[in-house]
Amino acid sequence: MTKPTKLQEKACERLADALLLITEAIRLDGKGRFDAADLDEVASRLARASSAFDLDAIVAKALEARGRALGRRAGTAELLTLLEGEIKPLATLLLPDAEFNAHLDALDEQLGEL
Repeated sequence: MTKPTKLQEKACERLADALLLITEAIRLDGKGRFDAADLDEVASRLARASSAFDLDAIVAKALEARGRALGRRAGTAELLTLLEGEIKPLATLLLPDAEFNAHLDALDEQLGEL
């Protein structure tokens, strides 16, 4: 596989931003009927827009960006992917900020016990 171009990198960032904007709108509304299965479908369709990045890479960029926005250290995506539990990494984007942070704290604690 060839190294992605700068424009492809930028496109991947935009797709990750799209996921963040969609999930933020869902969290802000709070009463819609959009769930994790709907997000899976949207994310899969978004990933088809990239010739250089797969869904996992786009989701990882979105998770890192959300983690940074909430003051988390780098590695949010790796933590969520490594210790995937009852909630898939993509679905964590639907969690309210406090729950997202609490989920990451629990994973940090779990990792410390390993």
